[in-house]
Amino acid sequence: MNNYYAERVNEQNEDLKSIRVREDLKINLTDKAFISLKSLAYKAGYKSPGELLSSFVGDLTGWGYTNGSDERDCAEQWYERAFGMSEYYSNFIHYLYDNDYTLEDMSDMLEDGEYFDDVYERYTDDNYGKTNQTKEECLGIIKELIEKGEEL
Repeated sequence: MNNYYAERVNEQNEDLKSIRVREDLKINLTDKAFISLKSLAYKAGYKSPGELLSSFVGDLTGWGYTNGSDERDCAEQWYERAFGMSEYYSNFIHYLYDNDYTLEDMSDMLEDGEYFDDVYERYTDDNYGKTNQTKEECLGIIKELIEKGEEL
């Protein structure tokens, strides 16, 4: 096993020790959606809808318990299709993530309007022909990410 995979396995094994109920995670479902989710969970052999969702989140994020590489690929494809860049629309958060911008970079963008303008121009150039978010929307996104204090 090469070094990357050995390190990844060790990192995932350490991460598995952090599994716990996340109290701030709440979802809104209609009655029918909840009944359908329960049914899918039971059909898959889970004891609760939460177990099914945890399994999907593992595939979606590549962390925790996953169902294999094919399932991770399908979850990634679902995410990209539903929320990523499409042939018609570009998402500024997606752009920031793909280009490895940090919270420090984003703080600098708020302080230096020219820096933000340069980043925004690259974003729109990279996504020419798509519907891009406005400067105001992008600034709002940056402010929200900074307030949350979470790296992408």
